Amino acid sequence: MPEPTSIPSFAIVGHPNEGKSSVVATLAEDDQVRISEVPGETVAHRVYPVRLNGEEILRFIDTPGFQHPQAMLAWMKEREDREPDLARAFHDAHRSEPALAQDLELLEPVAAGSGVIYVVDGSRPVRRHDLAEMEILRLAGNPRMAVINPKQQGADHTEDWKRACAKAFNAIRVFNAHRASYAERIALLESLKSMHQDWEPALARAVSAFKEDWARRNRRVASLLCELLRDAVCHVETRSLFDTSAEEEARQELVRQYQRAIQRLEERGQDEVRRLFKHNIFNLALPEQSILREDLFTEKTWQLLGLNRRQILWAAAALGAGIGLKLDLVLGQLTFGVLTLSGAALGAAAAWFKGENMARAHVKRLKLGGIQISVGPNRNPQFPFVLLDRMLLYYRHVINWTHARRDHPPAPEPSADSDLKLGFSASWPQERRKACLDFLKAVAGRKREKQEAAERRLEGMLELSLGEISESNT
Repeated sequence: MPEPTSIPSFAIVGHPNEGKSSVVATLAEDDQVRISEVPGETVAHRVYPVRLNGEEILRFIDTPGFQHPQAMLAWMKEREDREPDLARAFHDAHRSEPALAQDLELLEPVAAGSGVIYVVDGSRPVRRHDLAEMEILRLAGNPRMAVINPKQQGADHTEDWKRACAKAFNAIRVFNAHRASYAERIALLESLKSMHQDWEPALARAVSAFKEDWARRNRRVASLLCELLRDAVCHVETRSLFDTSAEEEARQELVRQYQRAIQRLEERGQDEVRRLFKHNIFNLALPEQSILREDLFTEKTWQLLGLNRRQILWAAAALGAGIGLKLDLVLGQLTFGVLTLSGAALGAAAAWFKGENMARAHVKRLKLGGIQISVGPNRNPQFPFVLLDRMLLYYRHVINWTHARRDHPPAPEPSADSDLKLGFSASWPQERRKACLDFLKAVAGRKREKQEAAERRLEGMLELSLGEISESNT
């Protein structure tokens, strides 16, 4: 067995077209890894370093697939009693044979002391050449793990693979490179620590650094969401008009202008989230049924995201939004659980629930003639929660869209026809919604110290929510 490398390095090996490059892309968070459904596309090994804060903490090495495992195994079997390093010996003995070029490329990082992650497709049965490959890796003696990567739905041979791999590998994991969540990726990295005792401290540091980096990204997302909320709820579009005969047309155009401005703020936030999680090349296609395919300002979006009617009334009371009745009446009815609220309260809740008047134009008469039309700031108590839900859903989509994904069919989200809320804010504990409302009140009050304190509390609450989404396997 060769000496292990100083920086933990793992050669991803296996038969052609088993998903090796997909595993590399997912673990290294690198969407530049070349992935193809055509067998044999990878013809040379390539190193993909994982760097955090400029420091290389891990290396994953993509390799070509085995081409001649039976011949390789026969050669090694003849020499296993007299060659202490069979991978290096085979590589050196056959370096001048072009027919074995890809096998030699596969063995080079193994001979250099890398750990081995052997990738197999759990949706197909175990075959004779697989057993030969496993035995080659056992004879090489490197620390090794088998990863069962189910490439296709339908047939499942996972248990057969587990039994076959148990004889040759230190650890076995089922890991779908196209569907692995953050929690599953961390679990696989954690399991690498058991492969070699000498690597355990370095791998523990690497896993810890990865978790800290993820927490840093979540902190940035939380800050980004606060910035988006502040900009969106304060945004105003205005236009002066001296020809009042065109008032209605100007109103409608200004509403559209306001909506486009809010949508640009949302798109800018989404772009930054995507960059934070290292999706630089490929488009993150949204699922067919995703509510994020709906425009922010459609009634369906406002019905399926944000708060329920009761929560909207609480939010309105907390924000001081006018709903045509005394706030103490609303609070009293909610406190004692009265379900038959007044018509005014129910009417207001229904309007906010549907997003009516979500971007209303206001007209002010000018002293020198003409009018000034304005849209915003948006005081609808549902608006900030709908916007937050959309960003949190987008965040969940981004972190669970692995870097191995190209144009594979995405997993569907809950149907938009469901009666249930599809976002997060309606199921938050009350103190989380209150943190959001306190921030909105502080922003409206424009007192810097109160705003900064409220923003810190909201960022902390959002970090908790982002962490919970990260740890979830959905």
